[in-house]
Amino acid sequence: MNPIVIAPFSHSDIRDWPDEHFTRLVGLLLPRWAGEFRIIGTRSQAIRAAAIVRPYDASRVLSDCGRLDSKEMVSLVREAACVIGNNSGITHLSSWLGRPTVCIFGGAHERSEWRPISFSARTVTRSIGCAPCHLHRAADCPYGKACLTGIDPEHVADVVLEAIAEGCDGEMTHGA
Repeated sequence: MNPIVIAPFSHSDIRDWPDEHFTRLVGLLLPRWAGEFRIIGTRSQAIRAAAIVRPYDASRVLSDCGRLDSKEMVSLVREAACVIGNNSGITHLSSWLGRPTVCIFGGAHERSEWRPISFSARTVTRSIGCAPCHLHRAADCPYGKACLTGIDPEHVADVVLEAIAEGCDGEMTHGA
């Protein structure tokens, strides 16, 4: 069974869904998906990834942060049952490769311009009045990134399972 690949880091904290939301998401998906969960990122993101995987069985939930070269990362994404991530290069790569992709998209950028675009991609977002804010750092957001913190892990889990079940045969945007 192909793994669910999770890319929880974007190199810009204004675009990152909270780590604890990713932890909760994995917990929601574990009883509903028999395969592995692979967390990907850079070596510098390994500590954050460890906090996401720590509560779960290490034989099913693994951190590959800093362990894969570019070719191995592309291969893992290409074989994924679904790729889940923020507005980042990995979600764009995944959708370009035609893999079921769930992009958790915050309000820093214009969604219509920057979301992954393909028939295999789904965007989960929360529209709020200040978006797009064009901020570059989470510390500058006066609302505590409400555009991302308000996206419910339960909703994302449903979208992920739907994407896998349907093979993402059409692009859909889901509001939270």
